[in-house]
Amino acid sequence: MWVFTTKGFFSAVAHSGRPGFMLVRARFAGDLERLFGAHGVEAEVMETPEADYRFRAEVPAAEWARMVAAEASSIDYPNFKAAAHDGTPRDEAYMGCWSALRRGQEWAAPKRRRRRP
Repeated sequence: MWVFTTKGFFSAVAHSGRPGFMLVRARFAGDLERLFGAHGVEAEVMETPEADYRFRAEVPAAEWARMVAAEASSIDYPNFKAAAHDGTPRDEAYMGCWSALRRGQEWAAPKRRRRRP
């Protein structure tokens, strides 16, 4: 699962070695700590420079579900891009994702017939 929030971008998968746990990963330093801190979750964040996601932590699946639900419930902004904009490299990455998904939408949209005048 990919989750984009104003606190960061996260990729969560079932932990292959710990049933009932999620491996929550991030690409930017501080994102996991910001998310966990906002929700009172204590977890060790490991830096793994050789891995696809540089930062990761193991959290109980129920805690991950609670954090995601709380993030969704606390949305108070009318525009995500404006709320997430902070001038950091994450901001540029978010815009790159937004642009790529917009191009995908345009590519996938059925071609509309043009009316002749």
